[in-house]
Amino acid sequence: MLFPVYAQAKNAAKKTSALSQVKQIGLGVKIYQGDYDDGYPIGSGACWWQPIDGGWTFGVMPYLKSVDILRNSGDPKSTALWPAWMVGIDGAINISYASNGYMKWDGAGWGMYGVIGMDQAHDQVRPDGSCTSTAWMSKGVATESEINSIAKTIMFTERYGSYPIYGPSNFFTGVDWWDGVGVGCWIPDPRRNGDPYVVNEWGGRSGVWVRDNRLGGMNADWSGASVIAFTDGHAGAMKPLATNPDPDNQPNRNMWDIQSQH
Repeated sequence: MLFPVYAQAKNAAKKTSALSQVKQIGLGVKIYQGDYDDGYPIGSGACWWQPIDGGWTFGVMPYLKSVDILRNSGDPKSTALWPAWMVGIDGAINISYASNGYMKWDGAGWGMYGVIGMDQAHDQVRPDGSCTSTAWMSKGVATESEINSIAKTIMFTERYGSYPIYGPSNFFTGVDWWDGVGVGCWIPDPRRNGDPYVVNEWGGRSGVWVRDNRLGGMNADWSGASVIAFTDGHAGAMKPLATNPDPDNQPNRNMWDIQSQH
């Protein structure tokens, strides 16, 4: 009779640990902002190769001190959905949290209306000429002053199996164009049919990311909830669908969109 009690206590301890971790990551970004005129780190730049081109895991790590903060104790740490060529590359470690890099069409083009995501709104050329990017986004880096509801806008949440190296591998875009990097890029959306969310990796492999595609790529291991760090620095647990409950009729309740009023 005690086994269910022990299991519940163990799960509660893991949830508390995950909540602490995501809060520390969010606070690491807040400290980073203090050193960079309130600017957010990018999710990925022109090269898509974050060790040389930048990414939030690299930019924020000096403020976190330990890579273990990026790893939830409940994460199975599987590389099953990673691109085959990525497995074994130095620095391609599992991380359990991904930033809000939500993208949407704004009339002028695709813009980044999350807080830490794709930054390709300007032509970019590395000094060594190793890669270039032609501006194709209407909006790139976000600033804190753009956020309409700072206490209710997502900064980070759980997405197991992410990694801090390539493309949108450590942030949610809200579109599935880059699922091929081996991560589920969708945000929650109740209009989906509830089937498993299958990620098709560019190398030909595929697999189930989450059991219910309405949740997007978010994990909901804590009695149906996920842990979330918000842009004001606080953290809490929330059911994924509550972050975007009614896209058609109440788009202002989309907690991924910095323009939403919530």
